[in-house]
Amino acid sequence: MRRSSIIMLWSFIVTLIVWGALIAATPPGAPGRGHMGWGAGVPWLHARLVGPLDEADVRRMMEAWLRRESNPRLKLGPVTSTDENTFQADIVTQDHSLVQRFAIDRRTGAVWAVED
Repeated sequence: MRRSSIIMLWSFIVTLIVWGALIAATPPGAPGRGHMGWGAGVPWLHARLVGPLDEADVRRMMEAWLRRESNPRLKLGPVTSTDENTFQADIVTQDHSLVQRFAIDRRTGAVWAVED
């Protein structure tokens, strides 16, 4: 009885440390941090970067994140290259109203919200 309680306590502590490290590594405004809730996930952690991302990679990554969000009113809008290191992806409603704009680093896959 006592041994299982100690194991459960240490498991809980390790889980908190891992989640804390993930949250600390998440850029402010990125999907999965704060305003989007915990269900948002962290799509850039799932990417296995072999080289720089291209537009198709960014589109797949953001669409996978939207599927995990399970909000049928949202969809991925245009994905454009803003410079040699950054893509911009828009999350829009079904009637194409802008909900949120994200920037994606082509080299690392990091995602953060863009303020207009």
